[in-house]
Amino acid sequence: MSMTQRILRIVEPVIFGARWITLAVLIAITAFLGWQASQLQPNAGWLKMVPQEHPYMETFLEYYDEFGGANTVLVALKNKDGDIYQPEFMEDLRKLTDEVFFIPGVQRERVTSIFTPNILYVEVQPTGLSGSTVVPADYAPTPEMMDKLRSNVSKANVIGRLVSNDQSAAMVVAELLERDPVTNEKIDYNEVGDKLEAIRTKFEDENTTVHIIGFAKVVDDMTDAATEVVGFFALTLILTGILLWLYTGSFMLGMLPLVCSIAAVIWEMGLLNLAGFGLDPFAILVPFLVLAVSVSHGVQYVNAWASEIADAGHTAYRASLNTFRRLAIPGTIALITDVAGFLTIYLIDIDVIREMSLNAAFGIAAIIITNKALMPVLLTVANVRDREAFQRKHARREALGDRLWRFIAATFTKRPAAVVTLLVCALILGWSVWKYDDLTVGSAQEGVPELRPDSRFNQDARLIAENFSLGVDQFNVIAETVPDACIKYDLMAELDRFAWHMKNETGVRETMTLLDLSKLAYAGLSEGRLNAQVVPRNRYALAQATALVPTTSGMLNDDCSALNVFLFTTDHKAATIKEIVAAVKAYKAEENSTPDIEFKLASGNVGVMAATNEVVEAKEVEIVLWVYAVVLTFLWLSFRTFSGVICVALPLSLVSISAYGVMATLGIGMKVATLPVIALAVGIGVDYGIYIYATLAEGLRRGMSLEEAYYRTLQKTGKAVVFTGVALGLGVATWLFSKLQFQADMGLMLVYMFTANMFGAILVLPALAHFFAGEETRHQGQDITSGASDEPDERKPS
Repeated sequence: MSMTQRILRIVEPVIFGARWITLAVLIAITAFLGWQASQLQPNAGWLKMVPQEHPYMETFLEYYDEFGGANTVLVALKNKDGDIYQPEFMEDLRKLTDEVFFIPGVQRERVTSIFTPNILYVEVQPTGLSGSTVVPADYAPTPEMMDKLRSNVSKANVIGRLVSNDQSAAMVVAELLERDPVTNEKIDYNEVGDKLEAIRTKFEDENTTVHIIGFAKVVDDMTDAATEVVGFFALTLILTGILLWLYTGSFMLGMLPLVCSIAAVIWEMGLLNLAGFGLDPFAILVPFLVLAVSVSHGVQYVNAWASEIADAGHTAYRASLNTFRRLAIPGTIALITDVAGFLTIYLIDIDVIREMSLNAAFGIAAIIITNKALMPVLLTVANVRDREAFQRKHARREALGDRLWRFIAATFTKRPAAVVTLLVCALILGWSVWKYDDLTVGSAQEGVPELRPDSRFNQDARLIAENFSLGVDQFNVIAETVPDACIKYDLMAELDRFAWHMKNETGVRETMTLLDLSKLAYAGLSEGRLNAQVVPRNRYALAQATALVPTTSGMLNDDCSALNVFLFTTDHKAATIKEIVAAVKAYKAEENSTPDIEFKLASGNVGVMAATNEVVEAKEVEIVLWVYAVVLTFLWLSFRTFSGVICVALPLSLVSISAYGVMATLGIGMKVATLPVIALAVGIGVDYGIYIYATLAEGLRRGMSLEEAYYRTLQKTGKAVVFTGVALGLGVATWLFSKLQFQADMGLMLVYMFTANMFGAILVLPALAHFFAGEETRHQGQDITSGASDEPDERKPS
């Protein structure tokens, strides 16, 4: 007895012999997991998006309390007519600062605007230096005060940072904590986003505009688009249901794969909640991928069942049993391969990707139950009222594609077409490898790539970048040194040289350290001479100048053993980040660097992006290799022939490699939101290949010629593969109209991968089989899909 027969001997009695009990149990579990799924909450988190074990992030977290993080919110208030020095505008800016200060989760001591007490100016008086807050304690919105504020702003070195270059806008900057400092509960990004939108509504009018950027706003905008995502999901379901109805010729049969697929998604969501996870906005596409894989398997099952009814004249019970015996093992192996492949994504040390990995694995594991147990039971009681009419419809549908199937089988199993097909594949492979060098790891565009370029967020980001020199994209380098370094000339001179060196690097717009302010102070102490804007060599003069910079500025810690170097970048494109990182590393490698000071990467929002990009770049090839290692292992366990592994794996790998070329051509970067897609979409290709090759191998082992075996394969499973590829491609094509850019990008990529995998399985697989058909023929008589010898009695009470 073969392994297949032993497995079926155990499973068949549970599914078919006790089918009513099995059905009741599955319905009860679905209801329970449906209730669990209803409890699922959005679970966005800034730290989930970063690789916390990366050396850059270790530096970032080490100095998080002293220098703050990169989870910032920037709110800019812009005067449409005139400058900011208007009583009404200043009063709005004061109130805006207070509103931002009290947003839940804000680290209040780090809120900065010209109205906060941590923004100071220094000036030279006949009696020495004097300084105060930019907005004095006796502030009142009067014309005289406006003149004073204009003078104070010019002295405070905040133009380009908190005040726009043309002084028509002012900014409030805040940092968010992962947990609310008052309640200690995890920050609710949707609540923060709602507060920010309320601020926009409150202060924006015909004279003033409000512009808001930050991670919290990105999450809020993506969550607000969730209704649209659900709409696209529903549209995909409706479209798939209509196509299934037309394909099967029966509303009941058309809805059955859809019902089982929805059940699989319910199981996925319920299991996710049971495991203690929420649904991250960046993982909103996973349920559709689960639905797509489930539909793919469901169509195969319904198609085979309909053939058993129409061609062989079996009862619904017998047709379901025969279909189960033929498809259960290949289908389950394909799904187990998918689960193992998705779990390999867990190797990436980024929490949101790990959650996505488990999410997908839960969904695919659920399909094994809903497709291989629930659907067979439901089909045992499916009622075909007019069998003759059903057979006539089935025969007409079969005849529609028969000529095409015969043409494909007669053409692509012959040497000339097989050679041409493989040559075309080689050309596609060569093009893909050539384009791979153009693939961007990280963001390939300005603004936030998850949202459309014309979205309100990206419009705000562009306006802030155009009007402010500092504060939009910043890459921070931590200078670690000895205590009291602020009074040691050689260390401060090295810090100054580093900042000057980086300021002249491509991609760096401006730099800022405590020396920028202390030089102004030293010049003031030297009667305002311009040539005195230097780092003083005298330790007492240096101490006097640097003491004027408070630790609340985020530029130094309490004992001056760590100093923050701000590099304000022109953008956060991957190429820009890579150049800046390379420049810092090159400077560190120079022999003339002072040994008592070390420049450590990295902090700031661009520093976080640098760490993420490096992890993605390092793991991207490794993850794909692991996925294929798992796929090849299960293919070998499934077929035990070299031909089976080659014929399924080569078309699949060609599609995956060519997907990189497509991404490079379309300008889609490889980042956290896109990295899992290629690995996840491999699941669809595995399903196509395993179903087709299992049926083809069965025909060859029964003594058919390759052409005849492949013709029968196309009749049985090939047409279901074609339907699935077309239906799923049309379904995700609706995503191209989404407001979310990353959903549109993923829709485009999935359309390509669904259809390309379909063509690979239908056209490339038989061309490969032409060169390996002899190996399967040698296994004649070993039917991998033969069922158990003992048939459960459909009349026996459960």
